[in-house]
Amino acid sequence: MMKEATVVIRCKNDEDVFNCLSSIDEDVEIIVVLNDNPDLKKRLESQGVICLISPPGNLSIVSNIGFDAATTDKVIITDSDTVFGKNCIRQMIIGLETHDVVRSPLRFKISQNVLSREISEARDYVNALPVVYTPGIGVTKRLPSMVKGFLFDNDIPFAVDANLNFRIQKESLAVLYLQDVWIEHRAEDVHHDLHAARRIGRGCRESRENLHKLYPRMTKRKIGKSLKGVKFSHYLTLRTLCKSTT
Repeated sequence: MMKEATVVIRCKNDEDVFNCLSSIDEDVEIIVVLNDNPDLKKRLESQGVICLISPPGNLSIVSNIGFDAATTDKVIITDSDTVFGKNCIRQMIIGLETHDVVRSPLRFKISQNVLSREISEARDYVNALPVVYTPGIGVTKRLPSMVKGFLFDNDIPFAVDANLNFRIQKESLAVLYLQDVWIEHRAEDVHHDLHAARRIGRGCRESRENLHKLYPRMTKRKIGKSLKGVKFSHYLTLRTLCKSTT
C-alpha cells in the first residue's frame, strides 16, 4: 500500500539522524540523502530507510534528490539534527490536503555552550516570521510547476529556502503556517552560527543573480532586500526583546 507522505532527511554524516528517525510517529516513506558513507548507509537501510547519495556542500541538490525520489504526493523535508514533535507529521500531512506548502514552527534547543540561549532566542524569532524556512516544510509534488518549474535551485548551495520562499511569494501561493506543533533543532554554538550566517549571506547573493533572470522586471537591489528574513521593520521588536532578556 502506498504511503500517505514521504519524509526526506537531509544528512551529511550525522549520527543524530537516528534520533530524527525515532521521532517519526507516522507510517511514512523515509528517504535519507547523505554523503557517501557505506557504514551509515548500511545501518540506515537495516531500519527500512531508503538511502540516496549526494555530493557534499549543496543543500539544493540534496533536497531535490530526496524530493524527486519520493513516491508520494506529499513531501516533508527536514534535517538530521532535528526531531519531530508529537503529531507534527500528521498535522503537516493534513495541511497538504488544502495547501501546496506547509511549514512547521522550528524550535532551537539550549545547551551549556556560551551564548547558546541567545542563539536559540534569535533563531526562534527569525523562524517565527511568516517565511518558508527549512528544515520543517511540507510541499506537494506539483509545487515546482507553480514556482518557475523547480523546487530548489541547484546553483544555490546555501540559503536555499530564501530562494524558494521568494518564488512562492511572487507567485502568490498560500502557505499554511502551523501553530500547535513543532520540530526541535539541536542546540548550536557560536562558531556554527557564525559559519551559517556567512553561508546564508553568500547564498542570498547568488540567489539574487539567478532570480533576477526569472523576474527581470525587479531590480537586483529589490530582490536582495526581499531575500532577507529579518528586515529593518523588525529591528524595533528585536531591540525590545534584547532589553527584556538582559
